[in-house]
Amino acid sequence: MVLLQQLTQFELVGLFDHDHENATSMAADLGIPAFTELPLLFDKVDAVDIVSPVGTHFKYASQSIMQCKHVLLSGLLSEDIREAKQLNDLAIEANITLKILHEEKFHPEIKALRRMVKKPTYIECHRFKNKVLSISNDSIIFGMLLLDVELLISLVGSSVRKVTANASKVFNEYADFINVRIDFENGCIANINCGNFESNGRDCIRVYQKNECITLDLEKYDLTKLLKTDQGAYKEVPVNQSRVKNQDVITIELEHFAEAISSRQRITQDTYQSYQSLRIAHQIIEKLHPSTLFDA
Repeated sequence: MVLLQQLTQFELVGLFDHDHENATSMAADLGIPAFTELPLLFDKVDAVDIVSPVGTHFKYASQSIMQCKHVLLSGLLSEDIREAKQLNDLAIEANITLKILHEEKFHPEIKALRRMVKKPTYIECHRFKNKVLSISNDSIIFGMLLLDVELLISLVGSSVRKVTANASKVFNEYADFINVRIDFENGCIANINCGNFESNGRDCIRVYQKNECITLDLEKYDLTKLLKTDQGAYKEVPVNQSRVKNQDVITIELEHFAEAISSRQRITQDTYQSYQSLRIAHQIIEKLHPSTLFDA
């Protein structure tokens, strides 16, 4: 909310929290009023930034959309695939902007990687980070893996043909390591290794395509390209780096949200891709825990 307050495109007019004491404290820090009821907030705003836990996204986002308010969400629409689809449909029907804040998606190096990827044949992604997740077998999927699934879908640009998944308990009582293989209709294969613990290896995405390998370091956001020359030798080609900070990336994304609202541009691709990645997440859960999910 502090970043929103710093941007000229937004005017922060108030906040609502079901915990009124907490709302009063935060509002005092920001110098804005705290509303005791959500409808009172709707009367004053054009857009809402929902920063509540994922399990409450549908409740608050659906109410906001039905009041024709533009909505900004963090991470994902919902863990429930039916709720995610309904939010996407509601946003289209209400003709409002529904945007998911995705810190890496707008990172200049991620955008540069997308421009460099033409016809990938194989992609591998490694991400290991000790994050605070809820104690459940699915927490690593929604808390970590979903981010990489969505990134790879946007890179490949093809429908998913087959999903294979395996998980194990390494350092915790719940699944903290997962390996997923995704076969795409265009022939590309993606392999994801994700662990909820620190690793000595470097988190990265490697994209293999004809005569080249492109690597993106997911910690330092360094981009490198390895090319095969006509003589059969391999050489590393330098790639320009933006060196932006994560806070700057969030600012860029918030400015994009503001521009979409003011220009009446509706962001539907973001939510559609998130819905598709959520479908894959549920396929992964079904592979790991058969017959625990309803058919979506």
